[in-house]
Amino acid sequence: MDIDWGDGDYARTAAALAPAADALVEIAGVAAGDRVLDVGCGTGNASMAAAARGAIVQAVDPSPGLVAAARGRADAAGATVEVRVASAGALPFPDGAFDAALSSFAVIFAPEPDAALREMVRVTRPGGTLALSTWLPGGGIPAAAEVLMSLLPPRPEPRPRWDDPEWILGLLAAAGAPGGSVVRRGLTFPAPSPEAWFAEHEGFHPVWRALRRVAGPEAWDEVRRGSVAALAAHHEGGEGYRTTSGYAVIRSEREKPPADGSGTVQPR
Repeated sequence: MDIDWGDGDYARTAAALAPAADALVEIAGVAAGDRVLDVGCGTGNASMAAAARGAIVQAVDPSPGLVAAARGRADAAGATVEVRVASAGALPFPDGAFDAALSSFAVIFAPEPDAALREMVRVTRPGGTLALSTWLPGGGIPAAAEVLMSLLPPRPEPRPRWDDPEWILGLLAAAGAPGGSVVRRGLTFPAPSPEAWFAEHEGFHPVWRALRRVAGPEAWDEVRRGSVAALAAHHEGGEGYRTTSGYAVIRSEREKPPADGSGTVQPR
């Protein structure tokens, strides 16, 4: 089903993800003067982190609502960020336009993974950096999400394996950015209780809101019970509730042409 990411208040979730965007930009090695593309910018976490380092940032997202939010955030901060509506599978930029193409938990939702990564490689200059963040298996939030996804029809096989960094490295290599690396990190999510975590997401997160509308009261009550139980099973102890989600930053570089100029490397 299509999700309107401008529905609800995704900015609340984005604020919790900001430290991971900072890590993405750091691992990518973004520097002052770099031309940076933020693919699936959401409310602009990675864009703002790159701009804070002095980069010149272009950002795209398929949601007009999120583009408006990212643009407003950049304007308010006086950041050098230009934002437009576009999808990862058809980036509106010429070949080699950027020194780095980044995606913070965004391109992993692209419906055609191969096409999206090929596009990111295409718009990055030879020798430029590709970096993206993706969630790893385990933890309370993925467990709760699995309960939520039970409302949808079975996903077709083979499924994209965005939780497998080696699979992502293979796609990048096939697209023309071989020899990547993986950095694993964790992001902790606190809440007063598992029930409070779920209540916030069913009220404000676009995915939870969309599925709640189509589920009906009885099915949604089952999802609530199952999600709260899944979250509680991964409580890390202490006051309130906390669970940590692992994520990976995958970094690679677009292949350079041969040093003797005998050929031009193209994304495959």
